[in-house]
Amino acid sequence: MKKTNEAARWWSEDKGFYMILLLCVLAVAVAAYVLFASPQTAEADPMDGYLYEADDSVSASEPLDGVPAMETETAEDTEDAAEAEEAETTAAAEDAEQDEPAEQTAAALTFTPPMDADVSHAFSGDTLEYNETTRDWRTHEGADYAGEEGDAVCAIADGTVLRVDDDTIYGKYVILSHAQDMNSLYAGLDHITVSEGDSVKGGDQFAELGSPMPLEEALGVHLHLAVTKEGDAVDPAGLF
Repeated sequence: MKKTNEAARWWSEDKGFYMILLLCVLAVAVAAYVLFASPQTAEADPMDGYLYEADDSVSASEPLDGVPAMETETAEDTEDAAEAEEAETTAAAEDAEQDEPAEQTAAALTFTPPMDADVSHAFSGDTLEYNETTRDWRTHEGADYAGEEGDAVCAIADGTVLRVDDDTIYGKYVILSHAQDMNSLYAGLDHITVSEGDSVKGGDQFAELGSPMPLEEALGVHLHLAVTKEGDAVDPAGLF
């Protein structure tokens, strides 16, 4: 009985200490769980959103907006798409005779150089090359035409103004939409005289060269011309 009383007295005197120790152990366990089990938020890549690729792959990036993202299709989606495509083909065939004049106009789309200058920096396609401004390797999905501030910039073909904007990649720029599912982007501009929705003719001046395009500032004052056909980048110099 004496031993029992001594044990009870020991527990009564020291239980506060052990309770505090137990709480400390539990707190450490909870902190470890939160630190290692909770999902970590990835730091944003400062290059995200650039319209050039700058990595170890050899795939071209999209130089213009509007390129659809890749989506996973189910078997049902594929079947529906096939039926829709067949219906569109049939409708297109039925409308072909009625729309023949419009098709002839699209087929007759002609191109003219955007400036009275030679290409100073060629289109690279999928090939990565060193960018003196960003000091890394990236594709060059356009053709550059060196000039001086105030030089005239003209539309390469008949089209409609899709966008007039100013950002930290291209500086002041214009995007034109053309027939045959083609778009053209003109960057490094100033004194832009067109607005979204305006129609332009090939060879018409709509802007002047301005400050160097920010992403290619090391190249000095120049026009950066990028062209896509059906969403794919093409060499602008090959059109003229």
